Amino acid sequence: MPLKKDEKDLPLKITEIFKVGPKPIPSNNKDWDFLVYELKKMKVTPAEAYRIVAQKKGDTDIRFNWKMIRLSMYVWERIEEDKGMYLKPKIDTVRSVVTKRKFEQFFHGYYPDLHFDHEKEVKLLNKLIAEKSVRPYFKEGYYFYEGTKRLIPQKVLDHILWGKK
Repeated sequence: MPLKKDEKDLPLKITEIFKVGPKPIPSNNKDWDFLVYELKKMKVTPAEAYRIVAQKKGDTDIRFNWKMIRLSMYVWERIEEDKGMYLKPKIDTVRSVVTKRKFEQFFHGYYPDLHFDHEKEVKLLNKLIAEKSVRPYFKEGYYFYEGTKRLIPQKVLDHILWGKK
């Protein structure tokens, strides 16, 4: 596959940076107009700038919240399948979760500047569920039944997630 124009120029840009050194970030400029000018020059949208600043400086962890919302939607979907007396294969459940309007609305709520790609989100959620580092979050105390404040017991979680009776 041929290189894009930007990729062809990359080695030249890197060589130039090695020659002259890194471009210093002006720290003495406290003017908002300068910041707006630089963001426009980098083609950063206001929504993207806000999301980045909120992630770095905000008191909430957007990535963690988005992860837990996706896991909750997955657990709720598995409970609905269990009520129908048939647990689908996990990938089918993931597809069903990502297809729902609620999922896309939350996606745009957390990442308003990003394009929603259904297939990419299916892969990401499937990968998230399979990660070993996420297993500690599949414990009693993290999930309520949908629309209630009743905790989902560990026995139910083990059944719908791992097939344990």
